[in-house]
Amino acid sequence: LNNVHGCTDITVHSITVEPYFALYVPNAFTPNQDGLNDVFRAEGTYVCNFEMWIFDRWGMQVFHSTDINNGWNGKVANGSKLAQEDTYVYLIKAEDCQGEHQVHTLIGKVTLLK
Repeated sequence: LNNVHGCTDITVHSITVEPYFALYVPNAFTPNQDGLNDVFRAEGTYVCNFEMWIFDRWGMQVFHSTDINNGWNGKVANGSKLAQEDTYVYLIKAEDCQGEHQVHTLIGKVTLLK
């Protein structure tokens, strides 16, 4: 190949672009039925297995899911009662779909606002 200056350059190299694991977790949600931020859920790319627990300030489990698409709607134990406005702790274990299928553990806080 020649450019406009008459220089020749040929480079051949294969590049493999692998997908990457990413997980995004919000820090607040508002389950007030307005259609905006009503459900607390993680979103990610290349997640093979997923598990999430939500605990109240006393360590009592208020939600559990093994499906990344099934988030917490703010109800206590999937019942009809909305949890109180407060800060909750989440524990997420997510396995990435690459290489050795590493399990990532995330612990954080989410605030439920009414």
